[in-house]
Amino acid sequence: MKTSLIITTAVICLCGSAPAATRSSAGSQAKPVNIVLSDFAFTPQNLHLHHGQAYQIRLVNRGSGGHNLAAPEFFAATQVSPGDAATLVGGRIEVGKGESRTVSLIPVTVGRYRMSCTHFLHAGFGMTGTITVD
Repeated sequence: MKTSLIITTAVICLCGSAPAATRSSAGSQAKPVNIVLSDFAFTPQNLHLHHGQAYQIRLVNRGSGGHNLAAPEFFAATQVSPGDAATLVGGRIEVGKGESRTVSLIPVTVGRYRMSCTHFLHAGFGMTGTITVD
């Protein structure tokens, strides 16, 4: 009897020790973050996110052509929802004219990350910004 009680307690403790990022996403709702991509600007230009918080990032392209949000170091430092992983190609998300894309993720590494649009000359015309995770 005592042995089975010890084994049962051990199993409960082991099952309850999920990684912090998993516990955070299960215990809280994803916070929506909207980013508008226009001709040569991100709005907002600087994002402030919290480590371990689940986010639903929605990119809306209101520009006259295609844009992307490229932040390879940031995306490498996040836990992206498996269903949204295909949206990321080479650390960037492409958004066609008039389209929107949504990615669910959890930042897992604190830091300051650069974002830009990698389309020809877009970053040079000011389509840059930062993502800060604390």
